[in-house]
Amino acid sequence: MGYDFELEGELSIVHPAHGDESSSLVIDGRQLDLALVPTRRPGEFILELNGHREAVFVASQGDVHFVHIRGRAHRVVAINALERARRAAAPSDGTELLCAPMPGVVVNVLVAEGDTVASGQLLMTIESMKLQTPIVAPHDGRVAELRLHAGSSFEHGAVLVRLETLDDVEGESK
Repeated sequence: MGYDFELEGELSIVHPAHGDESSSLVIDGRQLDLALVPTRRPGEFILELNGHREAVFVASQGDVHFVHIRGRAHRVVAINALERARRAAAPSDGTELLCAPMPGVVVNVLVAEGDTVASGQLLMTIESMKLQTPIVAPHDGRVAELRLHAGSSFEHGAVLVRLETLDDVEGESK
């Protein structure tokens, strides 16, 4: 799963990348090898980034993290990319666009246009960088449109599903 990180007002898209023995992240398309190792002191870590090591201190409150490194404190906010894409895609006409939080490919589609779905129901599974992400209905509704099928590739922000609220569907039939 990808995440958006906001550091000092700058937004970066971050995805975990898996190597043989090392951990790495892809930040705005640039791969960085890293390790974050806790020390015996609470909140202190050794950050190894592309072979360079230095001490960092981290204090967290929910999704907000304060990172002290090189004499400066930085406020970092981790934002779940699926949730962010869902909120950004909410149109005002009673439908909701479920958008891709990262580029990838559709693994499978479990619903069809016109299906009524329940909140939390799995609609499709997508894959990006060998990580599978479920796309679920954020509320009860009807699948108004499926933009892609299994095997389709897509870019970050692409509309995957258009979902109507049940109130809108019932209003049409009256």
